[in-house]
Amino acid sequence: MRNLILHIICLFTAFFGMAQRPVVSLEVEPKTAEVGEIITITVKSNVQGEIDIDFPPGYVHGYNMMNGMDQEIDYATGKVISFFYLSQTGAISKPGTFKIGPAYIKKGNKVYKSNSVSITILKENASVTNGSDQITNKQWNQSAFGVIEKSKNTIYEGEPLIVNAKVYSRFSPSHMEDYQEYSIDGVLDKHAVTTSSRILVEEETHQRKTYYTFEYDKKVIFPIGTGKFTIEPFKLLLRRGFESMPLTSNAAVFEVKPLPANAPKDFIGAVGQFKISRKISGTQLRQGDVFTLTVEITGTGNLQNIVEPKLNLPKGFRPYGDAVITEDIVYGLKGAEGKVTYEFNVQVTGFGEMKLPANTISYFDPMKEKYVQVISGSDELSIEKNAHFKSIPIDSLNNQMTSSGSPIFPLREEAEYIEIGQPLYKNITFWSGVLSPILLALLLGLFWKKKEEIKQVKQAVHHSKQTVQEIFSNFTEAEKALQEGKTLDFFSWAQKGIHQAFAFTLFNDPGRVISRKEITEELKNVNKSEQEQDLFNSFLDRCENARFGMGTVDSVSEHELNTIKSMLKEYLRG
Repeated sequence: MRNLILHIICLFTAFFGMAQRPVVSLEVEPKTAEVGEIITITVKSNVQGEIDIDFPPGYVHGYNMMNGMDQEIDYATGKVISFFYLSQTGAISKPGTFKIGPAYIKKGNKVYKSNSVSITILKENASVTNGSDQITNKQWNQSAFGVIEKSKNTIYEGEPLIVNAKVYSRFSPSHMEDYQEYSIDGVLDKHAVTTSSRILVEEETHQRKTYYTFEYDKKVIFPIGTGKFTIEPFKLLLRRGFESMPLTSNAAVFEVKPLPANAPKDFIGAVGQFKISRKISGTQLRQGDVFTLTVEITGTGNLQNIVEPKLNLPKGFRPYGDAVITEDIVYGLKGAEGKVTYEFNVQVTGFGEMKLPANTISYFDPMKEKYVQVISGSDELSIEKNAHFKSIPIDSLNNQMTSSGSPIFPLREEAEYIEIGQPLYKNITFWSGVLSPILLALLLGLFWKKKEEIKQVKQAVHHSKQTVQEIFSNFTEAEKALQEGKTLDFFSWAQKGIHQAFAFTLFNDPGRVISRKEITEELKNVNKSEQEQDLFNSFLDRCENARFGMGTVDSVSEHELNTIKSMLKEYLRG
């Protein structure tokens, strides 16, 4: 008995030790990037605590940060494993090979360490033109001027285009103000691809003259439709100390060509370079079982706009419900990059040794100028026969008939309630039998419709509250930066919070890029007092001076930040 107890204690201790074994992993995507290109760093662990990451020199923190909990199923044991994760974006400002990590998680008095990841940073994409071919002699003789740079003059429909503003100046600028971004009609999908909070001024020589230049507002765009598109000019005030110079850039034109005709049947609307892979949850199944088929599409291009791939299941398999779609996408100099995962539930209706053929997709490669097909692996399944399983064709579920041609569930005829010779339509029992199910169906329909409306309202309220929390998390980071004496980071976080608050209220999209002019007009529209408008504008001026200026950074007080936060809370409630 004593030995039995000792064995039980040892087994329990071993199991508990394995269950509680801390796991900390660091992932970086992509492993190869260009200067200024967005990279995503994710720390994943079954331990929840304070996270600290070793970043290399030249790393610039981005704005996007996500944290939460994921649950994964171990198909071998059937257990659900919970992982906490923290994911943030950033960029590295110089080329070379860098080591990111390790990450440290502190919980109580213990510190858990992750792996490190090496990343290669290449020189910035040389395909983005310097704009000099668009510049006239008149512009070269001006004190300052602006141009719109673009990665290509002609692209295919769906192909990403990189666009940015560039300024040339004969004098050394101190900072800029009142930037009004360039605009493109027919472009509904655009994303910022730079994470730097400072403007880098460089010297360039043209026609034996020295110019101070800087780039700004770099975006990846996806034009809608084909034909010629005009990029309307950007505007700004270029300052040198107390002097300011208004500047309006030239416009730019590019052309979008249609994709070639006769696209393959498995074309998913993808333009770029892509791969496909898949996995299934099990190969030893029983007839009637439902398994998960996961299809993963990775690549770069217009990944965010692809359509769901077709399964083309053979006889003996059929889809079971809609696919669950998960996107993991970042935007950089190559367009949308990452992966889209489709989880299909598939029911096995046959039995025996069965083969599930490979999945294929086709995409258009703009570099090769042709459609390309890629293929996943196939799977062999062993299906045990189930004598109790009865497969009913989906199309016939609602129209199933007996061999005599009458419905399977005919209306019952109670003879004692029907008068002989009386027409059926004059009988009360007949009409009660017909109308009762109809009325019941109507009542149930109204009930479920009302329930669905309430559910949608609750979801909208929850989403709104969650978005507001995310907006004000910027101010939490700003307060943290202020306490640590990082004034530049403070202004960056505060400015991001203000812009997200106004973008959420105006367009229900906190990630949308809005101009200073739109914020100013909105303050007037909501009847803010002149004092409040002046406070907002003054604070935004200081944010821009701190982020884009080349001089000293203004000091700030916690009281001033709290005042801005209170005004934003009142604005969001309104």
